[in-house]
Amino acid sequence: MRMNKKTLLIAMATAMPWLSAHAQSNAELLQQIQALQAQLQALQAKVEQVSQNAANDSQAVTRIQQQLDVADDNALLTGMKGLSIKAVIDPTFISTQRARESDFVLMRDNDRFSFFDSAYIGTPMIEFGKETEDGTQWKLRLTPKSAAGLVHEASVSVPLDPNGKTRLNGGLIPDFSGYESSFGHENPLVTHNLLFDFSAASNYTGAGMSYEIGKMTTKWVVGNIDGKRGKAPGFAYRADWELSEFAGVGFSGVHGKDGRENGNNRFDLIEVDGFHERGDWLYRAQGTIGRYKNGGSNGDARWWGLSGLAGYKITPRLQALVRLDYLNNSKNGGGIYGASLADNGTGTYLDSVNGFGPSIDNSTGMAIDPSRGSNRYALSTGLNYLINDNTSVKFEVRFDRSSGNVFLDSKSGLYKKSNVLFGGALVFHF
Repeated sequence: MRMNKKTLLIAMATAMPWLSAHAQSNAELLQQIQALQAQLQALQAKVEQVSQNAANDSQAVTRIQQQLDVADDNALLTGMKGLSIKAVIDPTFISTQRARESDFVLMRDNDRFSFFDSAYIGTPMIEFGKETEDGTQWKLRLTPKSAAGLVHEASVSVPLDPNGKTRLNGGLIPDFSGYESSFGHENPLVTHNLLFDFSAASNYTGAGMSYEIGKMTTKWVVGNIDGKRGKAPGFAYRADWELSEFAGVGFSGVHGKDGRENGNNRFDLIEVDGFHERGDWLYRAQGTIGRYKNGGSNGDARWWGLSGLAGYKITPRLQALVRLDYLNNSKNGGGIYGASLADNGTGTYLDSVNGFGPSIDNSTGMAIDPSRGSNRYALSTGLNYLINDNTSVKFEVRFDRSSGNVFLDSKSGLYKKSNVLFGGALVFHF
């Protein structure tokens, strides 16, 4: 911007009547004209300076935009655009009464993965994700020495509509039943509930689809369940409904065969779960029923179970928690999908660490009633303290009990009805 001569002349002509009315002499009039000219020149200089600064700023913005464009092109060429990295680590201390063990858990050895005091506890995780411009999502999640093995998820999700609400999914996909997650930063307590550990699958290898319809989301997978290869692939599905901003309910099922005895050992796992979270209060609940052909101590395994969790924030950072679980497992000597029944040396099959199977007579080591299994209970209380947005510390005291003598006490060699666990974990994630 420049102030032209015409503008200056108009300004001076406008000022002349005022000057002529007030000037006392030609000398005074000349001084006032010179003063006015100096002010106009100063104003013109300021306008020119502002115009120059604006031009410089415009050039700087252009250079920055060019640099961003180059960086964006480089990210696209190197595959970094749309790439995300997440990680979790949760060194955990576990002390159990019957096992007589008190140690820190992090990437525990393979022989402890099927136990309630070890599975998915102390599991470091790193996840690589990639989303392309067309909305295709790729994910690789690694969990060294965990219950799932090295690879927890390796999946791809391809959108089939412009909004990405209908998708084709495939690969190794983690189980999606229940209200709990595998990893410590998504669970308020240290251990998992009984239904998560023993009445659910772990993963699916296959293909399926997912849909979003209003406030409902659904998904299904056809493939191998937990790596089991039978005569035909299994089928898993889930549907979720958003009841309100603060509550929702879900329904899921898993049906397949495990491949043993010519693939005739069918299993069916069905569950419903829900949550309500508002203000300082948190509620979660789950119910399940299941059956497993030849999966019991004395025939087919059948069970049903319930789990409920409540949490209250004493302060914005400190949360108090309680969880109660129950599994009715009395049919055919006990046994359940996630238990590992083994001969205790007397021809009786039970899981003496997790507490499944018939009650044992300690004088003989044999089942009191081989046809009746023990029912399981678990009560957990704990605290969860948020140190910062990425770090929390958790403590839990857990009381496990059974209706029969199924927990093997490593010190006395006798079978007991109860077990006590203490756990503490430091959880960091980004």
